[in-house]
Amino acid sequence: MMRRSRRAARGVLAAALAAAFLAAAPAHAAKTARRGRDAASYFRLGWTRYERGFAGGVVETADQNDAQAAADAYRTALKKDPGLRGIPDPYRLYFSLALCEEALQSYDRALAAYRTALRLAPDKALIPLHAARLRLKMEDPDKTAANIALALDKARRTGQEKALREAARNDPVFAPLRADASARRALGLDAPRDETFAAGAQAETLRDAVRDAPKPAPPAQEPAVLQAIARGDLESKFRRWHDALVHYNQALSLNQARPTLSARQEAAVYAKIGAADNRLGLAEAAARALQESLRRNPADAGARYQFALACALDGRTEESLQALRESFRTAADAAELRRYVLLSKTDVELEAVRDLPGYRAAVADARRVARR
Repeated sequence: MMRRSRRAARGVLAAALAAAFLAAAPAHAAKTARRGRDAASYFRLGWTRYERGFAGGVVETADQNDAQAAADAYRTALKKDPGLRGIPDPYRLYFSLALCEEALQSYDRALAAYRTALRLAPDKALIPLHAARLRLKMEDPDKTAANIALALDKARRTGQEKALREAARNDPVFAPLRADASARRALGLDAPRDETFAAGAQAETLRDAVRDAPKPAPPAQEPAVLQAIARGDLESKFRRWHDALVHYNQALSLNQARPTLSARQEAAVYAKIGAADNRLGLAEAAARALQESLRRNPADAGARYQFALACALDGRTEESLQALRESFRTAADAAELRRYVLLSKTDVELEAVRDLPGYRAAVADARRVARR
C-alpha cells in the first residue's frame, strides 16, 4: 500500500513537472530565439537606426531616440562578439557608435569609441578630425589642436591631405571647427565664407565619413547656428539649463537670419528648449516650445513625452494623459515604447496623471503593442 502511494506521488510530481515544462516552452523558445540573434544582426539593426537618426547629417540635430537605439544595439553586438569577428570593417561600428554617444552627450564614451575606431582603421584621417570637433565642443583647445595635427599627419601619409581639407572646409558636421579661429588656422583654412553645403544633403557623407571623399551639394550653411546648438548641448550635459536655453535660442535667432536647419532639425532644437524649460519648472514656456517642435515634426515621440510633462506641471492632467498616449503611439519601436512607459511610472511630474483612471488603460495598451 505504501509503495502504491509513493508511485502515485511520483506520478503526480512527474505530471506537474511535464505541465510546467510545456507551459514554459513558448517563453523558453522566445528566449532561445533572442539568444540566437548574432552580433552581425545587432550591428545591422544599429546601423539602420544610426542612418535614420543622422539623416540630417549633423551631430547636434541627430534624433536622440534613434541614437540611443543604435548605441544599445551596438553594445549588444559587442557583448555577443567582443572581437567583432563576424562584422566586416568593425571600425564602422565604433565610428558610428562614437557619433551616437556624442549625440547623446556621453562625450567620454564617444572619445573612447573614436579611439577604438582609429586603432582599427589607422589610415582614416577623418576619425581624428571628428575627435577634434568633439574636443572643441568640450572646450579643450589643446586636445583639439592635437587631434587636428594627427588628422593632417595621417592624411599626408596616405595622400589624402587635399580631400581632408575639403571635408573640413565644406562638410556641415565640421562647421564648428571652421567657426573657431584657432582650429581654422590649424587646418590651414581661409576665414569663413559663404558655406556651400547643406546639412541634409550631406547625410551620406556623415554616415560614411571615414572614407576620405567629401561630396559637394548646393545651398547655404551657417556654422554659428550649429556651434550655438553644440554649446547648448554642452551646457545641458552639465545641467546648466539657463545657459543651455541661451545658446539654443541664439541658434534659432541665427537660423532665422540665415536659414540653415531643416524643419526636422529645427524641431529638435525646439524640443531641447522644451526639455530645458521643463527642468526649470517653466511649464508654459516648455509647452510653447514643444508645440513648435511638434508642428515641425509630429512624429517625435520624445517631444510628445516632454509635452506631457509640461502639461502635468501646469496642472492640465487630462491633456498630459492624452500627450502621454500619443508618445506611446508614436514611439519608433518596442524598446522605445517600453522606455516611455517606464519613465511615465517614475517621473514625479506625472504623479497626478498616474491617478487618472485612463492611465492604467494607456499603459496596458502600450504593453500589448510592445509585446507584438
